[in-house]
Amino acid sequence: MDALDRVVKPKTKRAKRFLEKREPKLNENTKNAMLIKGGNANLTVTEVLKDIYAVKKPFAVLYKRKNITRPFEDQTSLEFFSKKSDCSLFLFGSHNKKRPNNLIIGRMFDYHVLDMIELGIEKFVSLKDIKNSKCPEGTKPMLIFAGDVFDVNEEYRRLKSLLI
Repeated sequence: MDALDRVVKPKTKRAKRFLEKREPKLNENTKNAMLIKGGNANLTVTEVLKDIYAVKKPFAVLYKRKNITRPFEDQTSLEFFSKKSDCSLFLFGSHNKKRPNNLIIGRMFDYHVLDMIELGIEKFVSLKDIKNSKCPEGTKPMLIFAGDVFDVNEEYRRLKSLLI
């Protein structure tokens, strides 16, 4: 039995539409992101998550309640939220004494965690503090990666890929 013999043929129009939606595409859909506030997130982390949500608004889900989870220890809650909201990117913000103003950025594949990077927030300027007209919804930000380290070092290359 070849792989071609096992291809499912749709019997109804609804099944045909469903299979057409799932087949490979030339231009991929934009990835949705979920923004999760940790159990003890402070004001800085909350403002960062709100600003990122404002920039990525039509393709993001912001969970406002505090979720007591640790992404590096147990990913099951992240996978549950990913499947629930159909998101392939996530940002998790938390704050504690050992890691103040912590932001974890990660990717999902097939609703399972693919990779994560932990970042610290040091100097944060909110979008409210910038004296400029508001940017329209759906505008993509410009990212500049200065230096050769983003092409040479593997960790920085992963961070660049995650941010893009």
